[in-house]
Amino acid sequence: MLPEITGARQRLALARLTTGLAILNTLWHLPPGDALVDEWSRKEEGEDGRPSGRLSAEQYEALRRLAFVSTAAWTLGAESKALKFAANASFAAVQRHVAQFDQRAWNYNSNLNVYLLLLSLTDSRGSLAEAVGEGAGDGADGGGPSPDIATAVLLAMRLYYGCLYFQSGLSKVLLSGPAWADGRTLRGSWAELGNRAGKWLSRRPMTVAAAASAATLAFELLFPAAQIALRKHPRAVGLSSLAFHASIKATMGISFWHHAVHALPLFVLDPGAERHTARLLRTFRKR
Repeated sequence: MLPEITGARQRLALARLTTGLAILNTLWHLPPGDALVDEWSRKEEGEDGRPSGRLSAEQYEALRRLAFVSTAAWTLGAESKALKFAANASFAAVQRHVAQFDQRAWNYNSNLNVYLLLLSLTDSRGSLAEAVGEGAGDGADGGGPSPDIATAVLLAMRLYYGCLYFQSGLSKVLLSGPAWADGRTLRGSWAELGNRAGKWLSRRPMTVAAAASAATLAFELLFPAAQIALRKHPRAVGLSSLAFHASIKATMGISFWHHAVHALPLFVLDPGAERHTARLLRTFRKR
């Protein structure tokens, strides 16, 4: 039996709101169907055949609307299995269609698909559902997941969060080897992609880039181990993640916000924040 994590159900409710809003933001900012069709046309010039599984502009837009509506309803507390299936299937189909342009796109925000699936395995509403008029579901009165289930889902989300860092570090080692830590790759990225701070760092001695590269590699590869070692101090784990992404944003303007934002509900925020969030939503609904 898994050791119960205090406030696991409240963290799942916050993670549900975070994941839902992140998916809605992603869907809102995806290119329209007509633009994707035009892009396909440019890619297919001089090529024969039509890629299998490609959607028309109308089919893509219909899927995008279904994903948006079903995810919005789920974010606000709807719990039907049919709705969860619709949200997962339609968002996955939209992601697949966009990733057909470049298979590497799956590595960008597919974490949202995984979080949506994990949170769909149980009732993760918490008191947020009550705040938007969907009825209580914080688990204290039987309306939410059991402590064991809530703990298992939360641990799965935390494990996946850490594995994303490990995957990133491992890919650097496999593709470039230990030489990635010598600073040349990072220094070049600062010079080519960096903002003012990044370009300034690219002109510093190579030892600066080498130290930052080694620290990055160590952070990514050791993050899962740090999660285990600091399991009683999740806030320290989450804050280190946010600091890591803040440094990337400060030097290269890259945020990976859809990943970093989950550090808040999974690690940083106190479980009591779920009640405060519910109170704010309830006030907003009344107004």
